[in-house]
Amino acid sequence: MKKLIFILFVIKCINGHDLEEPIVNTTKGKIKGLKGDGDYAVYLGVPYAVVDESNPFGAATPHPGFNSTYEANDDSVSCPQYSRSGEPMGTIQCLQLNVYVPSTASSTHKLPVMVYIHGGSFVLGRKAMEDLSPKFLIRHDVVIVSINYRLGPYGFLCVSEPGFSNQGLKDQVMALKWIKDNIEAFGGDSKTITAFGQSAGAMTLDVQLLTNENLVQRAIMQSGSALTTWVIATQNDSIPLNIAGNMGYNGDDVKGALDYLSNKDPLEVMQATHNARIVSRRGHPLTRPCVETVGDDAHLTDFPVNLQPKVRGMDLMIGHTNKEVMFLYPKQSDKVYYENYSFGDELVKNFDGIHDEDTIRHFYIGDQTLSSNLQNDIFDFATDFVFCYPTERTVDRYLKAKANRVYRYVFSYEGGRNRVKISMNLTSPGACHGDDLGYLFDMNMFTNKVPSEEDQRMIDTMTTMWTNFAKYGDPTPVLTDLITVQWRPAETSRRPHLLFNKPITLQYRPFYKRMAFWELYYKLHGNHEKGYKGN
Repeated sequence: MKKLIFILFVIKCINGHDLEEPIVNTTKGKIKGLKGDGDYAVYLGVPYAVVDESNPFGAATPHPGFNSTYEANDDSVSCPQYSRSGEPMGTIQCLQLNVYVPSTASSTHKLPVMVYIHGGSFVLGRKAMEDLSPKFLIRHDVVIVSINYRLGPYGFLCVSEPGFSNQGLKDQVMALKWIKDNIEAFGGDSKTITAFGQSAGAMTLDVQLLTNENLVQRAIMQSGSALTTWVIATQNDSIPLNIAGNMGYNGDDVKGALDYLSNKDPLEVMQATHNARIVSRRGHPLTRPCVETVGDDAHLTDFPVNLQPKVRGMDLMIGHTNKEVMFLYPKQSDKVYYENYSFGDELVKNFDGIHDEDTIRHFYIGDQTLSSNLQNDIFDFATDFVFCYPTERTVDRYLKAKANRVYRYVFSYEGGRNRVKISMNLTSPGACHGDDLGYLFDMNMFTNKVPSEEDQRMIDTMTTMWTNFAKYGDPTPVLTDLITVQWRPAETSRRPHLLFNKPITLQYRPFYKRMAFWELYYKLHGNHEKGYKGN
């Protein structure tokens, strides 16, 4: 009997994960993790690349590997940023990832991999378990990975000097390549990798689909695409000059400003970035992905509207909430704001000049006088312009680029885990930007709060669909007591979408009258879209 137990133990150590002391042997060396809060192992803070500290705004290099066993037990590292609590945080050597592995994964039973790219307007966020606990997803026998990438001025400058733009995008590519090269050591299947992201994570992921092939097999974009109206920045040398000037630099040369900032503590740079107000109206950052026109390592060389997605044969999922912009606007009690609302201020984010503002105003509010009572109509307008119609266009582009299957959804469920509405105390009806994440990830804000029966069903349904998609390229391969609706992919002539609400239903052409309006609007004014070069 003892001999049998010993043999079983050896087999477990060879083919599976000994959760008490999980160690894997990657191409970069041995990595030792921890037992997770459940039947899985966690590997926290695994470095995938190195930032040159003498040139922190420049390209990173792949991590050289480990001479001794790497202790992957620290989840505290984040990239430099100005935190929501109102202080700078992070370290420049932040290019790390977390790996979460079910005990069922082994060298003979490789599991599909899901790589999460966090959001945060390109200036905030990190891979940490406190907001991205995998406990809901990992039950479905998938390996989960979350990544850090550089943010703000370190990740998303757009300057005339070559070699300093879009570093956050390039960091993501390095992370995905590291995962592809090493995930099989953890029991993941390197041939079945699904990347998924929300907000800025979805936007950058969609940009990656314009610039790279074969990084991943499948992708899920939640509340964002490369065509989201304010995503792509234009060249702006004034940003590093303003930050450096805030710290005492007196020159007018962008390279000189970057050299100056390279010698400063990153936390001081982030404080100066905050002091210099490197944000635009309603919090949209000035540091964003941009078109690079110079440099051998240029990543995005044209505006997304002019590029075709490289998605031939891929399975894709894309969607958004029904009231995305709620978190960006004041509450209804701010009567002055709504009485002076400008549709044109939104339009100029994606068009050179304001075109036919009155037609848009009449479509959404008729001849009514602007007031806070029209808040919901304003939410509809901005959600359509910034998120919903760009998603519609993106589905078109995926189909034209010969994607295999494209699934679209709208999330309008209002429950006890709508994290943004709850954290910001938003009371308007509908689901806000980011509210869907509370049903995919566990997070500290819900510690010791048991989900209601309805919320638990939404958690179970969404995590099953997301992981089914990662496994099969189909979120509803079979109907069950839980999955009662078949989610059909989009076609050229028919546009089904899954509506996540009470109940979950399959519908067709979300907000079809509003989308028909925007289709006509872009036919009339699309030649004025920023960056558009024509056919």
